[in-house]
Amino acid sequence: MMEVKAKKKFTGKGTRTSQEKNRFLKNNDSGSSKTFPRKVVKESRPKTTPKNFEKSATKPGKKGVKQFKNKQQGDKTAKNKFQQANKFNKKRKFQPDSKSDESAAKKPKWDDFKKKKKELKQSRQLNDRTNYDIVVRAKQIWEILRRKDCDKEKRVKLMSDLQKLIEGKIKTIAFAHDSTRVIQCYIQYGNEEQRKQAFEELRDDFVELSKAKYSRNIVKKFLMYGSKPQIAEIIKSFKGHVRKMLRHAEASAIVEYAYNDKAILEQRNMLTEELYGNTFQLYKQITQLWTKY
Repeated sequence: MMEVKAKKKFTGKGTRTSQEKNRFLKNNDSGSSKTFPRKVVKESRPKTTPKNFEKSATKPGKKGVKQFKNKQQGDKTAKNKFQQANKFNKKRKFQPDSKSDESAAKKPKWDDFKKKKKELKQSRQLNDRTNYDIVVRAKQIWEILRRKDCDKEKRVKLMSDLQKLIEGKIKTIAFAHDSTRVIQCYIQYGNEEQRKQAFEELRDDFVELSKAKYSRNIVKKFLMYGSKPQIAEIIKSFKGHVRKMLRHAEASAIVEYAYNDKAILEQRNMLTEELYGNTFQLYKQITQLWTKY
């Protein structure tokens, strides 16, 4: 027969069995008590901690990590340990060196530098007295001439004064950035006689003027306001220089304006002949010789 085991009584979490309660209590009847074995401490070997290893202050993310303690740091106090831990968190203060102070002192101020540059420019202009006085006076007349509210009578008088100033010196002042504007105004508002005078002075230098940054506008003013014979002579002066002028940054704009806006069919053919190569020019010369005979 199988023995039926007795059901255990249900006890809650908070309740304890009588056996567990009386586990650590002394039994008065038996006179014996339950005792736990204690750790035996050896008197001969006192408990010491090794000097070479020591638990350091806990770092973020690494708790309880043992770090090797250097012999030189063995005598430092706990206060120095916290200072070492926090020394990387502190920002270093900027300490200006003597070299940086010297370099800052050597740097010139912008206002002083500008004044010295202006004085140097004026001294150079005063030394070169050939055209300085003429350009200064010409610019004063030009400032009045270019205004829209300038009367015709006043403009005629100013143009005659300007003609006397720059006569025979147009080529020498044509390449400067300030005096070239005076000549442009002289060509624009001048009469036929004044334009002819300026044209005769610049007749052999139109290619050179076209390649300069500021003086190329003088050639353009002649193409805009000059007579038909003057325009034809300017375009004819480009012959033999068209390829170089088209590759030039400044002169290419002058050739383009002359071809598109001022040249007739014969002049356009003359400008484009150089782009066809040497064989075309050779056969053209041969055909011209055959037609003569």
